[in-house]
Amino acid sequence: MNPEYDYLFKLLLIGDSGVGKSCLLLRFADDSYVETYISTIGVDFKIRTVEQDEKTIKLQIWDTAGQERFRTIASSYYCSAHGIIV
Repeated sequence: MNPEYDYLFKLLLIGDSGVGKSCLLLRFADDSYVETYISTIGVDFKIRTVEQDEKTIKLQIWDTAGQERFRTIASSYYCSAHGIIV
């Protein structure tokens, strides 16, 4: 059985509320931009597949809520992440 990708990386977007984490994710994953502010509740994620050196890389990018009340939810995602974008 051959997977659709050669590598899978889980990345987290973390930062304070309202700094643009969701906008960054939408631009990178969907090439879209939304001018209205919609607060992330808990966590959200998007997938983008890229090609590099004839390898298919699947990026699973998680958008975490910046509000203090969701910090415990977001911190549970840290242990399996390959990278964090602040």
